[in-house]
Amino acid sequence: MKWTIVVLALMMSGGQAVGLAANSLASATPPAMGEEEYVENAADFVEAADWEAMVVVTVELNEFSFTPGDLTFEAGQPYELKLRNVGQEKHYFTAHEFYRSIATRKAESVQSEVKVPFFTALEIYPGEEIELYFVPILPGSFELFCEIEGHADAGMLGTITVTGEVPTSPAPVLASVADGDWVQDASERVASATWDEMKTVTIELGEYFFEPDAITLQVDQPYKLELKTTGQLKHEFTADAFYRSVAFRKAQDTSGEYKGPFPKEIEVFPGQQTDLYLIPTKAGEYELVCEIEGHKEAGMFGTITVVSGS
Repeated sequence: MKWTIVVLALMMSGGQAVGLAANSLASATPPAMGEEEYVENAADFVEAADWEAMVVVTVELNEFSFTPGDLTFEAGQPYELKLRNVGQEKHYFTAHEFYRSIATRKAESVQSEVKVPFFTALEIYPGEEIELYFVPILPGSFELFCEIEGHADAGMLGTITVTGEVPTSPAPVLASVADGDWVQDASERVASATWDEMKTVTIELGEYFFEPDAITLQVDQPYKLELKTTGQLKHEFTADAFYRSVAFRKAQDTSGEYKGPFPKEIEVFPGQQTDLYLIPTKAGEYELVCEIEGHKEAGMFGTITVVSGS
């Protein structure tokens, strides 16, 4: 079920946004974010935002805290959130409901850019930094925590508050995660897979080619795809229909890990490498392309063929 939010009602005297949102087709109130909805039309907000006016916020991750631990953002304002791990251990920046309530543009490190419908977790390695570019959409208070065992219990918790009013132009469309056009049992497939038996496929991204440009994978076989940009330009490894058909575990570079329902785009910077961990679930032939302007026209395209197991 999809809902279009067209109005945010009352403002309390303390400045915290509350109220009722109206369905554009009926008078019912849209489901709460806790019922597994996400902002389906995030791309509309990313496109409409004035990114030159974005606000930069830095959060340090340490043993065992977020600094600051209480974050406040304003609905409709674009942000760059710098997640900087200053500790000796890797840490997660996880805020499930917050991630689903925002319009995510991308996560970026010095190695790569990763785009997903919404993130489920970002893990930052010691001494590294990942930037999250986003526009808050739905006001509310959201839980922040590090999901590594014992870290939240040791105090690695926080709160994210989004103030202001729900944007009306564009207006957010909420959709059920369970209706998403991706592999719905991906987490179960990832958890049950034997990753010790995964196969590694290395793909070179150059000017202007993929090598190999014809990739064959097998259904239900776990893979690590090593994407290595060997040229002087950044390149994308984009295969939309293929990505929607895989059980996606994570993308990973030397700065951290990126998790979401599926990868929409993976961009690898010159001389860098990004790895995709995934399990193909559906046989077929899928288009592979670099979507940077002019790259496909110059010959940067290929195919990914997924075959059934023997």
